[in-house]
Amino acid sequence: MSVTPEILSLVDPTVAQLKRRQIEGTKDIALSISQLLMRVISTARWTNPYDLIKIIRKVGTILISAQPKEVVVGNVVRRVLALIRDEIETEATSSSTTASASKDTPMMSSMFSLLSTNNNDSNSEIHHQSKKQSSDLRSIIIQGIRDLIDEISNVNEGIESMSVDLIHDNEILLTPTPSSSTVLQFLIKARAKRKFTVLVTENYPNDIARARKFVKTLAENKIETVLIPDSATFAVMSRVGKVIIGSNSVFANGGCLTNSGVANVVECAKEHKTPVFAVAGLYKLSPLYPFNREDLIEVGNSGKVLNYDDHKLIDNVEVITNPLYDYVPPEHIDIYLTNVGGFAPSFIYRIVLDNYKTEDTNLE
Repeated sequence: MSVTPEILSLVDPTVAQLKRRQIEGTKDIALSISQLLMRVISTARWTNPYDLIKIIRKVGTILISAQPKEVVVGNVVRRVLALIRDEIETEATSSSTTASASKDTPMMSSMFSLLSTNNNDSNSEIHHQSKKQSSDLRSIIIQGIRDLIDEISNVNEGIESMSVDLIHDNEILLTPTPSSSTVLQFLIKARAKRKFTVLVTENYPNDIARARKFVKTLAENKIETVLIPDSATFAVMSRVGKVIIGSNSVFANGGCLTNSGVANVVECAKEHKTPVFAVAGLYKLSPLYPFNREDLIEVGNSGKVLNYDDHKLIDNVEVITNPLYDYVPPEHIDIYLTNVGGFAPSFIYRIVLDNYKTEDTNLE
């Protein structure tokens, strides 16, 4: 099955938006990809569900190539493929049950059916039945994607409910991910029943503006908040009760990709035996393994690290890099808080197996 011009006309605008970074944030990207796949399934012409799987795999390959380092794009495509395969298995199970029931029919009815000569009518009936099954399957898959969209939209609600049990009164918390809306809602929800202090790192040089906005929002919700430089992390860690981090994606081995600078914070937390909680929606869990970690980390504008006006200093520096993300290994995280519960990093692979199919790990 090839991708028709009709489907390409639906996919091309989203590909352009991904390449131009017009869609920001993992949640917005996941919702955009889910809605696109729903339109593709509605438009695509297929009679065999395996043809639909081929179409979705090709569309997924195009979307992933538009922004290869955004893992959430592939996650949503694989979730939809797993949904289709589950429906195929359900149909196969029900048809095998019907076939076994037909074997139990009396011999007399089978003998009379041999004498019938309505072959043309039976063929047309089978064709009509398969057509009906494909239309029913299409509507079931679309409803499944709508449920996925609802899950992504309401992901914070499931995580917020655990905040009161994990945060204690008069506790000092540290978060090095001020760009995470999930962490923000997690802390605001906990403030309804707990009184605590939050230390927020500046996350220099990429998220200083977001950090200040994050602190302002927490202060407006009557949460005592202190903005600290990244260099002060080790000095304050002995007073911190818990470190709460957001994540861009979580891999099958339990490691995660998160904001630049977080790797240093969790290293300090491990040294002081401070527990680290990572919050992540289920759609961020990926069946991929971080074999080559350097390829996962995107590099930003190096001019933010060292201004180009300091040309005398730049002449004495060989390489200036500004990584936008950090890889945090599973041994530095104590528990993942998701919208379906809290899990140890060693258990993430089991959650991945429940939501993805192994045959769709490689879409090419």
